Amino acid sequence: MLGLRILTATFGIPVIILLVYLGGWFLVAGVAILAAIGVVEIHRMFHSRGIVFYPWLAILWIWSLLTAVGLGKPLMSVLVLGVAVVAVVALLSSPQESLQGAVTTTWVALYVGLFFAFLPLIREMVHGQFLAYTFFAVIWTTDTMAFFVGRRFGKHKLMPRVSPGKTWEGTVGGTVGGTVVAIGAFYLMHTQVVDGLVFGLVISVMGQIGDLLESAIKRYSGVKDSGGLLPGHGGVLDRFDSSLLTLPIAYYLLRGLGIH
Repeated sequence: MLGLRILTATFGIPVIILLVYLGGWFLVAGVAILAAIGVVEIHRMFHSRGIVFYPWLAILWIWSLLTAVGLGKPLMSVLVLGVAVVAVVALLSSPQESLQGAVTTTWVALYVGLFFAFLPLIREMVHGQFLAYTFFAVIWTTDTMAFFVGRRFGKHKLMPRVSPGKTWEGTVGGTVGGTVVAIGAFYLMHTQVVDGLVFGLVISVMGQIGDLLESAIKRYSGVKDSGGLLPGHGGVLDRFDSSLLTLPIAYYLLRGLGIH
């Protein structure tokens, strides 16, 4: 299993590196594909529990959000229009399904689409390419260090009912590893090291919370992995669970630190 995880990561990481390097519409298109796959994975999980969800509507809404990002247009109008369309579709459905379908579709579109849309926004910043690489380096280092430290030294369970394999020792190890990477990256960017410390701590901790959030969704749905696209890692949501919740936080944190 460990070898399979490494092999998949060896394939997946260069794809992200290439998309971030190309930027522009290449990155937007790549994110759109990943987001659509993520919606399909969530639909599979919801379907197993009999939860009403409109995946095609969520995908169209997400692609509209990403198109607005690519064109440099404000997102508010797309968000409002999306809510209106979802409400109409829900009203045309049966009363038993309308509220649940509206809530799930809106939540998925925001969680997957809106959050993913912040990756192109980070890429458009000054030093955006380097910042995007730094973001993923922090996330991946946190994930890797948490896995190996937890495997070697883990004794105290973090949240056994949500994710039985995660430990406090792994969490601390992942946070330290991710923070060190952030400090090093900000030093290379000739910005204040304390900014790197803040960025690393926040992104590492929030990334692990995002991981737990997706674990809770999978546990509720009764599945081990969100999908099987990435052997050893599960689906797209399994690979990007730490990133989704953290991308908007990273964007606004960078702006708060004076990096635009």
